[in-house]
Amino acid sequence: MTTSPTLLEKNGSVATITLNRPDAANALSAEMRASLASRLAEVNDDDQIDVVVIQAAGRIFCGGVDLSDLPTKPIEWRKRVIAAQENHLAVLRMPKIVIAAVQGAVVGGGASLALSADILVAADDAKFLFPFVKLGIVPDGGSSFFLHAKLGNAVATDLLLTGGTLSVAEAESRGLTRRVVPAENLHSTAKELAEQISRLPRHSRMLTKSLCRQNWAANIETYLSHEADAFGLATAIGETPKSRKTA
Repeated sequence: MTTSPTLLEKNGSVATITLNRPDAANALSAEMRASLASRLAEVNDDDQIDVVVIQAAGRIFCGGVDLSDLPTKPIEWRKRVIAAQENHLAVLRMPKIVIAAVQGAVVGGGASLALSADILVAADDAKFLFPFVKLGIVPDGGSSFFLHAKLGNAVATDLLLTGGTLSVAEAESRGLTRRVVPAENLHSTAKELAEQISRLPRHSRMLTKSLCRQNWAANIETYLSHEADAFGLATAIGETPKSRKTA
């Protein structure tokens, strides 16, 4: 029996999407990206759902790209990047409020997914890793855009140019999240928050999210187009992540 790479649970007006490859550090394969796209589309189209929680099974939220499932040609890489972008745009554009609940390592595209959410809840063992330059590629899935918008230009640039790691303590102190909780309470805390938000007036939530998005993400489509082109170019002229997976 094949296990789905993502799970979807609906409880009243709250939907929970779970990354479900804990034995593979919830690494982002093409199959997982497609499954996530399907889950996001389903909750977006469900008028009974007001709030969506994105979480992960196991000790690690997401280990980044699946190194056993990599494209071999630049055009294939570009398509994979666009698939990631579409996942994160779906989170950004949907009128539902999206909460990301993260624990352990939150790497690369997994960090991009978490940062696309409206609210970030982090376990006290979480850390955010941006190893793109170490792998000979550029940030994908909107990582650079989200970091610059939500963390600030100087710190975001430092992290991305050095392939750096952001501790949960620094993430909290710099305003990336105001919700850091013990790891054992992560999912219950996210669920409680989702239920609280779901009880607020729907029209008010939706309009407020739209206003916030216009404030910080109005130009994201232009950025993502440049990102996809840059990623394709990086894979055409340099080493691929697979050849540098020990970096």
